[in-house]
Amino acid sequence: MAIFSRKTWRAREMNLPTMTGAARSRRPGKLIKLRHGYTHYQLDEDTDLPILICAHGWSTSSYVWDQLKPLLRERGYRLLTYDLYGRGFSDRPDTLQTPGFFTQQLTELLSRLNLSNQRLNILGYSMGGAIAAHFVSQNVDAVDRMLLVAPAGMIVRFPITRRVAHSFPKVFDPHLLAVLPKVLPSQFDNEAQGFAHLPEVARVVQSQKRELVYRGYIPSLVSSLNGVLASNMKAEHRKIVRSELRIRAVFGADDSTIPSPWAKRLFDHWYPTGTSVEIRGAGHGLTYTHFHEVMNELDEVLLQ
Repeated sequence: MAIFSRKTWRAREMNLPTMTGAARSRRPGKLIKLRHGYTHYQLDEDTDLPILICAHGWSTSSYVWDQLKPLLRERGYRLLTYDLYGRGFSDRPDTLQTPGFFTQQLTELLSRLNLSNQRLNILGYSMGGAIAAHFVSQNVDAVDRMLLVAPAGMIVRFPITRRVAHSFPKVFDPHLLAVLPKVLPSQFDNEAQGFAHLPEVARVVQSQKRELVYRGYIPSLVSSLNGVLASNMKAEHRKIVRSELRIRAVFGADDSTIPSPWAKRLFDHWYPTGTSVEIRGAGHGLTYTHFHEVMNELDEVLLQ
């Protein structure tokens, strides 16, 4: 069965276009060559404002911030948004996507943009929340604020299944590679939670589905499942909570991807009371379905 799944996936994958020149012609930002390939990024020009790094999630890319970006700029921040490896207009290196792998991407990006010596703030959504926690734990003295929206790294779903799959990737990975292209479109629709009639939400869902047509996207998702999403960030958060960082976490009450209230309860166990908040009626797509509510909850830390 694994052999059949691998053949099915490989046949599909080899017929997909690569993320190269022609595909990148519509990119809104710039490309920069890092150790594992090109990274697509956008950096605001106003150098007098504090930096706010925005790290997106597992199946999205930097377009997921489009609704929040003008609101964040109104709060007086210079935004750095970028596409994680394997997504958006960035390259798709064939390597295990661990927390350290993504922290290295961000560290190199900051260095190349001459931002390493500046005070930093970071906002992480979904898997980007786990990446933010790992990055901050390695750079506590350089960061002022950590903001998390529906962060991964709280709870590992189906832990026994994940451990078995991680131990036998040649058996389980081919099934994931073959199945994900079929199930993800409906998942993207579900994350819109009935808001797909709104143009800004429809654009996000359309952008997610467009990712499926490029080579390397699905293997990158599987690599992240086996890497950064395969364990919680308890050690990282334990280190962060001992610092003087200003921290805020926002969860969606109806989120089934980062299941609330379990994920929020664990976060609250790690951090002082009042650090996190839950938005009623919000699912996992809250950065684009409930962006005003998210912004209101982040203001408590952003405006300090």
